[in-house]
Amino acid sequence: MNILRALINIFGLSALVVLPVAAQGHEIKIAVKADNDTVMLGHYFAKQDMLIPDDTIVLNKSGYGVFKGNRKLDKGMYFIVSDRRKLFDFIVGDEQNFEITATDTADLVNGIRFKNSAENDVLVAFQRTNVRMSIEADRLRKEIEAASQEKKDAIRQQLFDLSKERLEYIQKLADTHEGLFVSKFLKALIPMTTKLPDYPRDTMGNITDSTYVYRWYRAHFFDNFDIFDQDMIRTMLYEDKVIEYFRSVLPQIPDTLCAEAGKIFQKVKDDNVLFRYMLITLFNHYAKSDIIAFENVWVNLAEKWYIPYATWTSADYLKTLKKEVEERLPNLIGKIAPPIEMMMALPPDHFKAAALDTAIKFDLHAGTPLKDFRQSVKTKYTVLLFWDITCSHCRETIQALHEVYENELKGKNVTVITVQMLNTKDAKGKWVDFVNEHQLLDWTNAWSPYDAVFKKTYNAATVPLIYVLNEKKEIVGKRLTPDQLHLFIR
Repeated sequence: MNILRALINIFGLSALVVLPVAAQGHEIKIAVKADNDTVMLGHYFAKQDMLIPDDTIVLNKSGYGVFKGNRKLDKGMYFIVSDRRKLFDFIVGDEQNFEITATDTADLVNGIRFKNSAENDVLVAFQRTNVRMSIEADRLRKEIEAASQEKKDAIRQQLFDLSKERLEYIQKLADTHEGLFVSKFLKALIPMTTKLPDYPRDTMGNITDSTYVYRWYRAHFFDNFDIFDQDMIRTMLYEDKVIEYFRSVLPQIPDTLCAEAGKIFQKVKDDNVLFRYMLITLFNHYAKSDIIAFENVWVNLAEKWYIPYATWTSADYLKTLKKEVEERLPNLIGKIAPPIEMMMALPPDHFKAAALDTAIKFDLHAGTPLKDFRQSVKTKYTVLLFWDITCSHCRETIQALHEVYENELKGKNVTVITVQMLNTKDAKGKWVDFVNEHQLLDWTNAWSPYDAVFKKTYNAATVPLIYVLNEKKEIVGKRLTPDQLHLFIR
């Protein structure tokens, strides 16, 4: 059982981290009840569990063994593994010659014992108090659910007082053992929201600076958790703390997020462990984000930091990444939409005439050139749909877009331009038939039969693809479905 993780989760706090190795050696004697006679020493590293290959031992019949090495372990939160199961967590600090007895796996909080380890004595004291308070907190929550309305507030106050007592206990325990790794760990459990100052006020009591508390919180967010201390990456809290700062504390503006990431990378650039971890974590976080504008952050991290400095990455991956960055750079949110060279618009009369004349229907040179739609389109919004007449999903999307246009967008100063991607005679004929059949004649139906550069500048390898541009022809939305347009067109 991972006791420490369970204890922390009870109060809604975040998770785990750790590493190894330095100088002067370590000797950790253990007596445990294990699933297998072979046990391993491991540590947390952000969200990863990492085993130390050199620290594998075979226990004797009494469950006794010694982890011993000439190198000193890095400070952090470690665990013992037996048959791929973690038995318990413990701290490795400056003192690395100590004993652990954990023969009662049914109750590790009360059954585990340490000798010559002040770090773990404090940790166990915290665990035991935390369990007691957690049981009491659960009891109060159940009382709230069952209580009458008039009694709920009184019980909530008890729960609040218990939470306050717990934080005060942690603070006192950390202060008492300042200098130990466990003190840094305990302080990290105390959120800075519990220390917020009051707003500055004038003599009449009026708030004089409404942004003061937020600015203070942002500036002091890491006071109890130093992200530039490599020891802290070997705790269960590191990654959640970093992501919380970027996701919940900073303004969710791409330029702000990029600038803040750059400041952090610059500070840890000479620390290979922290730099690599921080860059990979934020790079992956924004790569997976569903928020369209955060593509800007991912591209910035890739272009400015990952490609130049990720020396651990293969040349093939960097080559692929460079290509993807090049494809995304011209069409990021906030950028002026790229031109579509050689674009031809087919007017409604062309489609009507083509329905009666096959020569017109299959004419690849018909249409009116749109030299630069960004200059000719004067409406407040422009919707660009890139599609392929042979793509069934594209056909469904364009019909859905037309329905949204008819029901929601008409009258909102919107121009819709559909760009059909194929330039063969067969595709031209199918396109004419489709537009006539579904009466898609009240917007601009276009293609670029002589040039395909736009496919790259709009990253239109996969269709259907919808962009929304504002009056300045800046990209404000991309990769949208028709039912999402109302979020960008008001």
